[in-house]
Amino acid sequence: MPHPTTLLRLLALLLLSALAACGSPADMVDCNLREVAKMPMQVQDHLLVVPAGINGQWVKFVVDTGAERTTLSAATADRLKLPRDARFTTRSLGVGGISTTSDAQVERLVLGGVRFPLDRLAVGNFKLQNSRGLDADGLLGADILLAFDLDIDTPGGALTLYHATVCPSVKPPWPYPAVEIPGVSARKDRLLLPFTLDDVAGTAILDTGAQVNLISGAMVQRMGLKPDAFANDPLVRQHGVGPNEVTARMHRFNTLRVGPVAFQPAYLTVMDGDAGFGDALLGEQFLQGRRVWLSFKSRQVYVSLQGTR
Repeated sequence: MPHPTTLLRLLALLLLSALAACGSPADMVDCNLREVAKMPMQVQDHLLVVPAGINGQWVKFVVDTGAERTTLSAATADRLKLPRDARFTTRSLGVGGISTTSDAQVERLVLGGVRFPLDRLAVGNFKLQNSRGLDADGLLGADILLAFDLDIDTPGGALTLYHATVCPSVKPPWPYPAVEIPGVSARKDRLLLPFTLDDVAGTAILDTGAQVNLISGAMVQRMGLKPDAFANDPLVRQHGVGPNEVTARMHRFNTLRVGPVAFQPAYLTVMDGDAGFGDALLGEQFLQGRRVWLSFKSRQVYVSLQGTR
């Protein structure tokens, strides 16, 4: 017979699945949008930040579809006096290197007034406070976000979670037109968007936790650009889950196109090699000034045109 702790964990996962997904045949054809939770959202240093409750105490999460798990900073876990569980560790690989930490045990996680049945969260060795206005305690990751259809309303300052649906007729409930980005696909827990950069095609990961749009060195090579093309570009510093700081170059390209969205000119941070994210990473610069609908389950992304309210 399974250990009682195992049973509780399985029950929590089942409850989360029931809350987030459409599991029955009737649900699969239900084209009615059903709101689950809505929370205020702020832009802080080019990152999207929402409030949450953990064990009755307020925290702030960066909305990060690029993070595999919802993760607290180690300092926040200590401040909330959350016990660690050495049986469960998280090994994070990203910009800045590798970080390994033990999970924190939680009794209650609340988003938008809704309790989510999770009993532990990942912990990371990162800092989400700076002098440019960022003040957050952790990352709201793909383990929660991609279980829902997301309405990310950056101009309106709100994040809304809807029950996920694969009904093809579902459109964002906006009072103005929603334009679909064609050709969206998925790899594991990442949404992939086709794009062209100066007429060269690529595929980008949509990462709401990235402050800037990034392009890999591999993509640059496909474009036929040599290292000396970036010699006079300004240096930028990138931080991530690991302890190290990575330097890169900010380069001016002519045109970046993602469906109906065009950046002219396009300033992208150029990373060495493939940088672990493929051709490119689209972050808050893509979200800025527009409303975006993400549906991982149906592989759909809709955007409002910039300035539409």
